[in-house]
Amino acid sequence: MIFDNPAGAPELACNACGCRWFDRMTGACYECGEPVPPEDVQAFHAALAAYQARRGLAAAETAPAAGTGAAPTLAAGCGPAAARAAGSGQAAPAVTLPTLLHPGVFVEEKAMEKAMEERWFEDYHPGSVHELGSVEVDADEIVHFGRLWDPQPMHTDAEAAARSPFGGLIASGWHTAGLMMRLYAQRYLSPVSSIASPGMEELRWPNAVRPGDRLSVRVTVLDARPSASRPDRGIVRSLVEVRNQDGELVMTMRAANMILRRPADA
Repeated sequence: MIFDNPAGAPELACNACGCRWFDRMTGACYECGEPVPPEDVQAFHAALAAYQARRGLAAAETAPAAGTGAAPTLAAGCGPAAARAAGSGQAAPAVTLPTLLHPGVFVEEKAMEKAMEERWFEDYHPGSVHELGSVEVDADEIVHFGRLWDPQPMHTDAEAAARSPFGGLIASGWHTAGLMMRLYAQRYLSPVSSIASPGMEELRWPNAVRPGDRLSVRVTVLDARPSASRPDRGIVRSLVEVRNQDGELVMTMRAANMILRRPADA
């Protein structure tokens, strides 16, 4: 079934139980295992494309090479201009978007995870601690992110932020979460086994993140439970801690990830 969420965007739900989580490999509902009808998937993509066209949103972006400073362009077929062009038979025009953020991720040789090419459910041992490296926070990126996604004065205006209780510019908590996620995805999850996440709990931002801070990410495996209904996978629950250069916690959360088990031939 397809319904509109509170933001007006279409969402796809299981016809049997109403769940909105689907296995990307099998196309079945995570809760009840019922397959999603192909016609529902097609209808969802059509509804999503129509929503994106109404809002002028991009379905895909073409990113510039790192360090070029070039602005990405909207892929053909996205947005209202592309929709008009498609109807007239003309080529869709390129739409300039704000430059993508390029956070500086620092690779530290000591006590740090290397990028994971292969890690399976069996490799996440409860109690194990993973140091994922660090990322530096840039003032321009704080403002850029804030203007795009969290337009509040303490994130977007240095002068207004100086008059706020924070006494200066601070990063949006969602910006901090994004910086964390970059390291989490590249140095904790593995592309061969990471399926999806059913969600997170207890997200906290106990201290402000400021320009020039260097944030380090540590992940502790809390538990790893094999799936009772799907023997090829399990749920890994992790405690994520983000600290600044002074050792102060700036973000914590408990994450859950669906991870495939090691195949017999791996």
